[in-house]
This record gives sequence, C-alpha cells and structure tokens, in this order.
Amino acid sequence: MTHTLDRTAGAADRTSRIRSAWRAAWDQGHLEALDDLLSPTYVRRRGPASVAQDRDQLKDSIRAVREAFPDLRTEIEDIVEDGDRLAIRWRSTGRHTGAFLGVPPTGRPVEVSGATFARFDGPSVTEEWVTFDSRQLLEALGIITTGHRAAVDADPVRGVHRKFITGVTVVTTDDDGTPRGLAVNAFSSISLDPPMVLVCVQHSSSTHPALHRASHLGISILAADQLDVAKVFASKGDDKFAQVGWTPGAFGAPLIDGSCAQLEVEIGERLEAGSHTVFTGRVVSARHDDLAPLVYSGGGFFDISHTAPLPW
Repeated sequence: MTHTLDRTAGAADRTSRIRSAWRAAWDQGHLEALDDLLSPTYVRRRGPASVAQDRDQLKDSIRAVREAFPDLRTEIEDIVEDGDRLAIRWRSTGRHTGAFLGVPPTGRPVEVSGATFARFDGPSVTEEWVTFDSRQLLEALGIITTGHRAAVDADPVRGVHRKFITGVTVVTTDDDGTPRGLAVNAFSSISLDPPMVLVCVQHSSSTHPALHRASHLGISILAADQLDVAKVFASKGDDKFAQVGWTPGAFGAPLIDGSCAQLEVEIGERLEAGSHTVFTGRVVSARHDDLAPLVYSGGGFFDISHTAPLPW
C-alpha cells in the first residue's frame, strides 16, 4: 500500500510540475522555469523525422513562438502516467502578430493541438517526443490554402466514405490490468517488411487515454457471426469485456475469441490528425482462421460468406 501511495504521490508531483513549468515558459516567457524540470542532458524529438533539440534549443524555439504569438496560451487537456513516462495532450492558441516561419504577421488567430510523451529519470524529464497536426498550423498561417477544402460540405464527404467497404476491428489494450477497447474500421496495413499497421482513434473515445500510455495494442478482425460483439464495442458501456469472450495475447493485449484474425502491435508513432490520433506500430504476433469477416458499408453490416468472387 505504501508503494502504491508513493507512486501516486510521485505522479501527482510530476503532473503539477509539468503544468507549472509549461505555464511559466510557454504562456509567460519565464524560460528559467524549465531548468528545474528538464535534465541537463534533455533531448526533445519532433515529428516523424524525430528532429532533435536540446534544452537550449527548446528555449530558442519557445522565444521564437512567443515573439510571433505574444498572447500565446497553452492548455494541457489531459495527462496520463505509466511508470517513468507521461503522455500529455495539449492545445495552444494565439494571434499571429510577429513573423513566424518566414510568414509576416497576419493578425490571424491560430490554434494547434498535439501530444507530448515525456520520459522521467527521477524528478527530471530526460527525453520528450512531440507530435502535432502541422497542416492545422500551416493552414492557419495561410502557408497552404484551404479554399478547396472549405467548399466541400461534410455530408458529401461522409457519403463518399459510406461507399467504401471495410472490415470491422476491435482495438484493445491492457490498461494496468483493466482491458480497454473500441470498435474501429479505420485500420490499414502499412507494410509487410517490416510488418506495420495503423489504426485511427477519436480523441473523445474512453479508450484513447489508455492507448496513449500503452506499449502494445491488440487488433481483432471480427468474423461474420460477431455482429453482437461489434455492437458491444461500438457502445459506450463501462464493462464491455464482461459481455464477450477474450484471451490475453502473448504481449498482454486482450484479443477477442472467435474473431477471424488477430494481431498484436508494438506501438511506434502516435500522430495527431484533426479529431483523431493515428497509432502506427510493428506487428509482433499474428494469427488467422478460415472464417468470413464481418463487413461494414453504408452504415450497415454484411455477411459476405455466400458471395462469389468476380473473375479477373
């Protein structure tokens, strides 16, 4: 019990220190506040290319941002902790009144959202990985145009998506002993060498924070006779796993019994894209059975086990 309380108190202290240092540095320009939080050997990595910054280069970046956006405000929307690591979801707003990225002041309000993953060594942050929606920033600054996108209403775009046929997956993870999961049809293979896949999860999902702090996730592709399972994981129920059969995979992710295929994935990148996070990762276990998959299209579910393939 004492160990649990100490760990909880340590996480609360880290969360408080991060909120305080971020507010002082980003919102008020007191960059010395970072010295008590960041290790002298601190490294910050940005985006898929992992562009690296040390502590002084981070301070230079903050100065440049604050010169361009003097009224900058950064809101930390969520912090989740797992051992020596924290995942931070944030949103920054400000008015563009100074030159930034070679763009003269536009006076436009700018909003950017993203996530930061911090690794602690004792009381200090030694490494951070940062991802944000760069298109959101470039559009707000007028570097790329939004004219064509603005002319497209959401309804026809939604109609186009409804024409695309997908399978139905249940994306899961073990959250410190508690299984979490949701139904997802935004799943895709990235490559076979190395074997990599991606899934897209909406920020508002109750499973989203657990995936952010997880090292692995599970993907179960549902079989044609598992419509009831799809309905369970498409709902917002508190204990979805009490209603279905499941088995922990070799790497701990819950896998749905009776599904036609299963993967376990070691999470790599977490990329912010609009209202969703794109989770990419390497496949670490895989299996499949000779069962027809459940199919989703146009808002409905279908069993294609009795259809014939077209000759080609």
